[in-house]
Amino acid sequence: MTRYSAVALLLGIFITAVYLLLKPVPEQVPLKYTQMNFDDFENWQGDNHAAALEAFQISCERLLNYPDDRKLNDFGTAAFWKPTCRAALEIDPIAARKFFEINFTPLSFTREEPGLFTGYYAPLYKGSRERSEEYNAPLYMVPSDLQTINLGDFDQSLVGRSIVGEIKDNKFIPYKDRKQIDQGALEDKDLELVWLRKREETFFLQIQGSGFIELENGDVVHLGYAQRNGRPYRAIGQYLIQSGDVDPEDMSLQAILDWMAENPEQSDDLMWKNPSYVFFQERENDKPIGSLGVGLTPGRSLAVDRSFIPLGVPLWLETYKEIGTPSGEVALLPSLDRLVIAQDTGGAIKGEIRGDVYWGIGDAAELKAGPMKDVGTYYILVPNAVIAEIFPISESET
Repeated sequence: MTRYSAVALLLGIFITAVYLLLKPVPEQVPLKYTQMNFDDFENWQGDNHAAALEAFQISCERLLNYPDDRKLNDFGTAAFWKPTCRAALEIDPIAARKFFEINFTPLSFTREEPGLFTGYYAPLYKGSRERSEEYNAPLYMVPSDLQTINLGDFDQSLVGRSIVGEIKDNKFIPYKDRKQIDQGALEDKDLELVWLRKREETFFLQIQGSGFIELENGDVVHLGYAQRNGRPYRAIGQYLIQSGDVDPEDMSLQAILDWMAENPEQSDDLMWKNPSYVFFQERENDKPIGSLGVGLTPGRSLAVDRSFIPLGVPLWLETYKEIGTPSGEVALLPSLDRLVIAQDTGGAIKGEIRGDVYWGIGDAAELKAGPMKDVGTYYILVPNAVIAEIFPISESET
């Protein structure tokens, strides 16, 4: 690169950063919380607290490695959580319920509107290391030309925010979108991890964020999230609702798959309405790894918006549970009330009260995850030390 090109590149990045720095940032309204009691939870006594304890113990192995001064959103620093985590690692599962009752205080977000809860899973697809007539849909590694700029390097108030793009003609521009990649923008770059049978399979594996591929020799490969192209995530189900192809109350993963099977010539156009694209890396774990960096537990790991809920913490979830059947029908169970652990995030998981329940691997998990689209709420369990020392409780409880 010539000296002139380098200067131009730096100038372009600087102008982009200045624009983002000057762009107004919505003011964050301080949240208020209300202290609850475990007796307020109707099905608390009947839950399998030992299963939740096992998932929390996995989180604690991560939390105990945090610096003491690391903040967990509004809920204190890691130093306040570590004693509880150390205790959790020594608890007999038989005493799990008492452990949570003695060491935590539940808090609710003080708001009237319920939140939305969905489900996700880790797909299990057939695949190949080599391209063939049967296997012709690639899953890519992170391209070398994809660049990430950490805005916190320019201004401390932007720590944790970044932009993703690429350098073209000495300009920093948005990275290639889904349509460009599907149409061959990354071909002949030796980026293919594996090949699947259908582009729809690569699409939904990207939506789930990780999955398992059974190769032709019987080996199973675990692929996990590595990076995104930086483009916004768009839920394609909304377009089917807007077009009238699927009624809002019938929208689910299965409904989208059925529509694609009935309209194969329009499937690409529908998928291209979501410009976000996920790149993968091969993992050695036998279970998907969430954003917390730990393995996910079926039915107990929850993806959340980390702007409101710190990863690693326990939550009491109250929502419904819809289960798909092989015949395509959906059965609605009375409730899904259980203790879950915040261990993951997702591009579509945004808001104070918004969650995505992880249900496991393969077809059986898909039947549990696909139909979920229900209102509900959750309550965060906070160590008593946080409550006693630093946490402001709303006046509504006094």
